[in-house]
Amino acid sequence: MSLFPETIRAYMAGAKVECSFLFAFEFATDTVRLWAENGRLDTNDGESWFGIGSLGDATGIEQAINGEAPEAKFTLSGIDQDILTKCREEWNTEARGRWVRAYIQFHGEPDEADPHNQRCWDMPFAIAAFRMLRPSFSFTEEGERSIDVTAEQIFALRSRPRHAMYTDADQNARFPGDRGFEFVGLLAGGITTTWPDY
Repeated sequence: MSLFPETIRAYMAGAKVECSFLFAFEFATDTVRLWAENGRLDTNDGESWFGIGSLGDATGIEQAINGEAPEAKFTLSGIDQDILTKCREEWNTEARGRWVRAYIQFHGEPDEADPHNQRCWDMPFAIAAFRMLRPSFSFTEEGERSIDVTAEQIFALRSRPRHAMYTDADQNARFPGDRGFEFVGLLAGGITTTWPDY
């Protein structure tokens, strides 16, 4: 079974097939769904994605390789002062530490039933997830305002225990009687083990 059966059938039948990025910003009070084109896109999962065209940009959407977890940056330009002020005032409660999910979506010619929409094939396919960290604001001499949001991949803290320590005491507080971390203290001091031992 293929990953994108509808897309493959459409392509094999000679239909126009394009691929676009979709971004779901999961703010505290609402999820904002955007896509990197113009107009609205209604996907097969029943969601609507609103186009930001040339007003938005995303960088750093790449696979984590060699143990690295690169940061992503999401930019929205051409905003007015009210949006900028609201972002500054509500960032910590609405956005800090919350998810941004990136998807790809295959689509094609305009949908005859809905001329303002694109015909989508298959479901949106998740390719990355990020946690929003901090915003930065910039202004041009022409008066254009923009917001840059830095976000980290979910793998950024994979080597750090979540509210825990790799100690026998911490392990026993969670799971009484568990001896899994009993010798961690000795390992930290450097045990020399000869193997095989004949």
